[in-house]
Amino acid sequence: MSDRAAGPRQPALATVAKPSIRGIAVADLSAVFGAVVWLAMTVTGELDAIERALALAPLVLVPLALRTAVSGAFEAPVSRLTTTAIWLQPVGALLFAVSLVIPSPALLAAALATPWLAVTGLLGLAAFVRTRARGGLVFPETAIDAGFAYVSVGAVALLLAHLDLTLWFDRVIIRLTAVHFHYAGFVLPVAAGLTGRYLGDHSWEFRTVVGVVLVGPALIAVGIAFSPLVEVVAVSLFTVAVAAFGGVVLHRVVPACSRPQGLLLGIAAVALPVSMALALGYGISTFTGRSLGLTISTMVALHGSLNAFGFGLCATLGWRLSAP
Repeated sequence: MSDRAAGPRQPALATVAKPSIRGIAVADLSAVFGAVVWLAMTVTGELDAIERALALAPLVLVPLALRTAVSGAFEAPVSRLTTTAIWLQPVGALLFAVSLVIPSPALLAAALATPWLAVTGLLGLAAFVRTRARGGLVFPETAIDAGFAYVSVGAVALLLAHLDLTLWFDRVIIRLTAVHFHYAGFVLPVAAGLTGRYLGDHSWEFRTVVGVVLVGPALIAVGIAFSPLVEVVAVSLFTVAVAAFGGVVLHRVVPACSRPQGLLLGIAAVALPVSMALALGYGISTFTGRSLGLTISTMVALHGSLNAFGFGLCATLGWRLSAP
């Protein structure tokens, strides 16, 4: 599709040779291996509900997203960073998952989670270099860079939980922060960026929606940490933005896709705003003091499952079927 230029001129791009083993992409092999590990840990009961969602992201969703997002738009200097991250990702993800089954706080669990921080740090550095080279905001690449930068926050949050450095928060909140920045912080911005690549859309309407999607995770985190009012406002704006984004996917992307890809992206487009509506209800109940039946355990079961499987898994698998 045509890509109408907008904003600062991008630097000359170089073809990125994606890491592979005997012609099979390392990221694809990692996602398959990660899925086997995740299923084994789930079937044996090693992971609780939060840990299942948390482990799914580095084991399966991140390699799938890297496989589709890292393209010719990643110029030569940045490709070295992303290539290193892709090679290290399987090891970092496996150790990340193992750290979840070690009773914590524990130094061993923190040590096992540290390599994942290195992987996400490389992605964040790649995002910084790309943004600096462009010299401004260029959609949809800015969305993908935001996802690459946000995911390291999730890695830091898990490390803090393992070290029991929770400040004034309950430890479960820190663990949920790790989940938040792997899904709302990483998967969603990358999915928004891939959608923008597919549509070649640089309209102000699309950029506004994606802009709220990008700042939303940070604002929600600030609200949870410091102000229920900020949390409610941030979640409200974020819910409207993801609903609009889901509408764009359903109206403009799904009809043009193959049936399997359209089904997966359609499920993701519907699951995301529903999960955020639950988050909005939880924020309102916290702010007003009225119980809406949305406890932490309920949110983990409903909101968490919709985000992890309805949105995260379906979105990354859908774009993997046919990357823009």
